[in-house]
Amino acid sequence: MPLVLLCLATTLAAGPAGTAIRETAEAILGKFGRGAAGQTAEEVAEKTARAVATHGEDALPFLRGAGHRGFAVLREAGEQAPEVLGLYARRGDEALWIVSEPRKLALFLQHGDTAADAMLRHPAIADSLIRQFGDEGAAALLQLSRQNAQRLKITVEEGLFRAAPRGPELLGVIRRHGNSAMDFIWRHKGALALTGILATFLADPQPYISGAKELVVEPVVQPIAEGLNWTLLLLAVLLLVFLPTILRGLLRSVRVVIGK
Repeated sequence: MPLVLLCLATTLAAGPAGTAIRETAEAILGKFGRGAAGQTAEEVAEKTARAVATHGEDALPFLRGAGHRGFAVLREAGEQAPEVLGLYARRGDEALWIVSEPRKLALFLQHGDTAADAMLRHPAIADSLIRQFGDEGAAALLQLSRQNAQRLKITVEEGLFRAAPRGPELLGVIRRHGNSAMDFIWRHKGALALTGILATFLADPQPYISGAKELVVEPVVQPIAEGLNWTLLLLAVLLLVFLPTILRGLLRSVRVVIGK
């Protein structure tokens, strides 16, 4: 620990802030015990004073809530520790569910409050979507009900958002139009897997979502029919129809030859 920081921590512990530091240390020991290292009240108070010297008194309520794990979280967050303290100030003990799990903490530190709110709103759904789509995935999830968040997860797993280069742009549509957009995507996910249909929808999604316009899937029968060689097809059909007769004639001819 740098000498200047050590001196500041010592001053804080002995000054007016010392009471709050000692009370926080006692609260940690009373709620979480002595921790894995079996720390004494003096040791916890010293760590608390160091945290206050580094992060200010905003660290105290966070440490009272997070306990021994809180010291490690602030250390792991490094320069982003103020963001952790800000999240706790905003969401209270709910934030502890995120910061106590390293992978969730990493997502929060990378993508910020939007990711944290998405993880809290849609637990067990948000993590994988944020890893895949980052800020846009988190922002889209915040606009969805639980049912539509589940639908989004399923649709992503089915591959729609990777079926075409512009597939991820559907998240922007969801972010702007919320549940109505996800309802539409869920009902039309087969059609939207076609690149041309997807491009038409992305160009102006609102009329389709509102029902003013309908997606039109061009029939594929006509192009197929135009590409057929009808002469060869007719010959093939005739051959299949008369093949038994031809085979019977050949067999009779063979029998005659053998009989001679």
